[in-house]
Amino acid sequence: MHGRPEQQKPVTMDMVTPNPDHHRRTRLRPGQYLTLPTADVPSESGDQAINTARHDTAALDGLRAISICLVLAAHLFPLGPKSLQLNSTAGPMGMSLFFALSGYLIIRTLRAASVLEFVVKRISRILPLAYLYLALVFLAFGLSRQAMLYHLGFILNYRTDQMIPVTEHLWSLCVEVHFYIFVTALAGFAGRKSLIVVWPCCVAITAIRILQNAPIEIATHLRIDEILIGACVATLPLRRLGASTSLFAWSIAAALWAASSHPESNSLQYFRPYATGLLLWATLSQPPNKLIVLLSSKPLSYVATISYALYIFHPLTAHGWWADGSISQRYLLKRPIGLAIALLAAHLSTFYWERLWIQAARRHLNSRRAPKRSADSVRV
Repeated sequence: MHGRPEQQKPVTMDMVTPNPDHHRRTRLRPGQYLTLPTADVPSESGDQAINTARHDTAALDGLRAISICLVLAAHLFPLGPKSLQLNSTAGPMGMSLFFALSGYLIIRTLRAASVLEFVVKRISRILPLAYLYLALVFLAFGLSRQAMLYHLGFILNYRTDQMIPVTEHLWSLCVEVHFYIFVTALAGFAGRKSLIVVWPCCVAITAIRILQNAPIEIATHLRIDEILIGACVATLPLRRLGASTSLFAWSIAAALWAASSHPESNSLQYFRPYATGLLLWATLSQPPNKLIVLLSSKPLSYVATISYALYIFHPLTAHGWWADGSISQRYLLKRPIGLAIALLAAHLSTFYWERLWIQAARRHLNSRRAPKRSADSVRV
């Protein structure tokens, strides 16, 4: 499927998702620092800065929940009249939003942590579930040795002939991992200030897409601008918009995001990353209002928390026996049951399997810090 337009196959998405310990870690005690990546607000301090950080993080969780819901809807259900091509629109909308959130949060995290901490946290966040899923797929469906190597090495988006239906969605994880490698190498060899090059890189990728007539593809060099635009937003000094203009700006950004995701929007699709970046910026720039209350709601926060696992597992309930039968059997019986099973699997994975690895990584990093703190106290 190398070079195949995405509307001809399931649209997929990747995963930078909230840590399962997210809510517990954001309850600060005196003397603690907020460690979640959020927008810089230099003019704020103390409790006001903490409230701003929580405001931003909760709103981004809402966007993440919306993005996974769009992708699941595109994959699992028929959306509206077929002539409107809503399935082929919802998928790219969800993917571009998830990618932009990923780029934003990764840069914010990398600027606040050492390269080693970043690498350890990313490995513990992504690999355990990805490899568990591949093990289940291998046992249930079988994969050749060559195909397994492409899956394990995260280069599947360049060898689509090695995909099977329940692993087609993993192309997005490949793009994500390639972005991790790029920014880690950049920060490690040239320092964090070099991360500003995400701007020319983003523009360059878009130019390549235009030159190759690739409005929507899955190869990293033809899709990574959707992640890079989020990284670009992370370098901007953000300020709150005025109450009279904030919702209007967000509505315009949302409309452009939707329009640039439609398969018949032609050349407008090349600017989908920038429309999505505008939506992300407009969300971060919102003052406290009803939109932020909605995006920060507990249901959306929960969906955001399990979104990575939900995305990984959902194809298992959409293929094979699950896709057989009449339309009513598939969409009125099997799809709801399958979605419930995927939700349960995602919950168990997020709060047990993934948390196990995340906490182990945290203990490892804390153990490395302890000798350094002891040495510093001796010097004092």
